[in-house]
Amino acid sequence: MDLQGTKEARTQEEGADGPLDAYGASSGRSKEFRKNERRDSHSHESSSNVNTLRRHQQPPFAYPPGTRQPGATSRSGSGSTSSAAPRPRDPSPSPEAISIPQALGLGSRNQRLLCKARRQPPVTKRTLSELDLPCIMSNINLRMDANFDRDLHFKPDLDGEKGKRKRKEAADYWDSMAMEISIYAYRAANPDDDVDEMSPRDGSSKRTFEPRLPAMFETLQEVIKTLVPERDHPSVMENLEVPLLMQQVRKGVLDMVALATWMAALLKTHCAPMRDEWADRMVEQITEGSQSQEPKEIVNGLQTLFAILEAMKLDVANHQIRTFRVLLIEDTVPFLQEYFEGKISRGSFQVEPARIWYLAARERAQKEDEAKGPTATQSDDTFKPLEALFRGISDQLLQFNPPADYPETFLFDTDRLWQLRSTIQNLINLEIAWYIFESYVHTQKRYLSARDETYSTFRSRIWSLMEDELSSDGRSPSADDDPDLRGSKRWLQNMRCIALEIARFACAACCLDVVVADEVIAPIEEALLWHLSNESELFRYFQNTMRDRVLTATLASARRYLPLSPLAICESQRTAPPPSTANGPAPNPPSSSAVPTPSTSSASSSTQTMSAQQYDIERIGMRLGHIGVLHWRVWASLLYLRDDTADSRPEPSAFI
Repeated sequence: MDLQGTKEARTQEEGADGPLDAYGASSGRSKEFRKNERRDSHSHESSSNVNTLRRHQQPPFAYPPGTRQPGATSRSGSGSTSSAAPRPRDPSPSPEAISIPQALGLGSRNQRLLCKARRQPPVTKRTLSELDLPCIMSNINLRMDANFDRDLHFKPDLDGEKGKRKRKEAADYWDSMAMEISIYAYRAANPDDDVDEMSPRDGSSKRTFEPRLPAMFETLQEVIKTLVPERDHPSVMENLEVPLLMQQVRKGVLDMVALATWMAALLKTHCAPMRDEWADRMVEQITEGSQSQEPKEIVNGLQTLFAILEAMKLDVANHQIRTFRVLLIEDTVPFLQEYFEGKISRGSFQVEPARIWYLAARERAQKEDEAKGPTATQSDDTFKPLEALFRGISDQLLQFNPPADYPETFLFDTDRLWQLRSTIQNLINLEIAWYIFESYVHTQKRYLSARDETYSTFRSRIWSLMEDELSSDGRSPSADDDPDLRGSKRWLQNMRCIALEIARFACAACCLDVVVADEVIAPIEEALLWHLSNESELFRYFQNTMRDRVLTATLASARRYLPLSPLAICESQRTAPPPSTANGPAPNPPSSSAVPTPSTSSASSSTQTMSAQQYDIERIGMRLGHIGVLHWRVWASLLYLRDDTADSRPEPSAFI
């Protein structure tokens, strides 16, 4: 199960037996470069499958007493000989095991599916338990994300590698269920074949499998009881009495159509009207399968049934999220403080590295202020500790190489920080591409008559080439993106297309032929490759410019948010960003002669900030300011402003 909104999706480790993932973002950001992330659920650290703290290592295989381990040697008499590891035996069949009739002619793959596919259906009471209200209220990731996404909701997590694996497991389960139904039907029609079936003529042992149908009926009963009022439980127990149903299955007299009709009527009484069509389809599929004696069609109906149950549970959970959203948001800071205080006191959360990181950031901020001199605009003393936090985290978002990790205190904001970094780095890439375009135009002794309109069209065309992954709305990159190129992997993959687009714009601006020649594309592509792959002077220029603008917008947002409640801050994100001094014109970029671009003999004119870029920077500032203010309220008194004999600091209450 994945909890996600309209623009964010995150993924987390799944439970042991289900298609639901507690926090899937997904479509979230790749875990490959969130190496130290440990997102967990409050008071569910060891047992809940809602939010697994970390991947548990599998215990080593325990060999039974007296069993030689693979590669071990045995001694007999006066000599010793090497003994190969004994071939592991299949576990002995249980009393409920069913033999596979040879008359059905099932191939080796189908027999293997019957024996190896999972025993439980993809949707169980356990996999749905993360949607229960107690788990929702104790889900710390949900509480954090509720502050940043108004449309937060659960949805099945079927994206990425994990989702693909779960879909495969579910398909194998239902395929094996169809074969199991056909075996029950064969045995009911041929009750006298059992003796011969257990003793094949070729003398080989009969292959058996553990039945899944009883567990499916039990799961069906358990899940439905969690979705209907208690007054309907006796009816559920009566109609889904597993021993009676299995007795009818073995005798071939189970009326699946009547059972499906009863379940559809019950579910339609309690589910949303939009699910009624599913219930009717389920009855139609099971009816068609029963009349045609086609197990696959019956299984299709069962799949639809479990999909309805999952959807009903999701509807209830999402309604509860909307109902308790205000409480979840307003309780964020005390909840997190209590949570982290407990972990710190138990020694299960190391915070000293984060404190060292913050002190270093504060020291750098002090040196920067001293270098500016007394005439420069300075923040008031009560705001400087928080400003140092923003400067430190902004440096990590803007640096060329991605940080190894963000401070541990940002544990539940890691996804959002990676998304902001991706957005910022792609904006820098866009400015580099625009600069290369302008440089070429200047080499042709031309100028742009409608610069703002050209920039807007240019920006739109470049974003479209990135297939929306590079949009500046905060979406995370796809799971296979490599962060080691500061988000440039897709830029490099689309290098030729981007260079061609820049060349087309250049030819249009210079009134050249419509057909773009290689002599125009080649130097543009070469310049793009160099600046996207290296921390060049041009990158550092746009990095510094972006840092000033992002910090200005972020600090302005933080000042507005400090007196507000968490809910008020959250609601403010829905409004258009107010203008700030970050929107002023940028200083002149470095001379084109300082970088290996096509315009090696001319200087570029000053770059004016476009309205679209202004909006991007202000949105980044609002987002980062929101993250930072909530983070500061949790950690200022716990860690950053903790008493220190070497320092004298203002009271935290002055600015939290």
